[in-house]
Amino acid sequence: MKTKTFFDWEINLAEELNAVIDEGAKKMVVMCGFIELSAVLWIDEGGLLQLKPTWDCVISIDAEEKTITIRSADAE
Repeated sequence: MKTKTFFDWEINLAEELNAVIDEGAKKMVVMCGFIELSAVLWIDEGGLLQLKPTWDCVISIDAEEKTITIRSADAE
């Protein structure tokens, strides 16, 4: 796993995933390689974290620790 910081959240990504963060737009795009979209995360107008995973992505959230783990649904 590799770790990225997205505002006050720690994002743990499976090794095959890459993240691009646009701090001005408050968005993070998670991709497998450079083509396959895995998830989009963003902070909405009310300051809430929003997530939109794809069908083959598993996202685990630990709200108490403020960590999110993203992996492929195919990963064991």
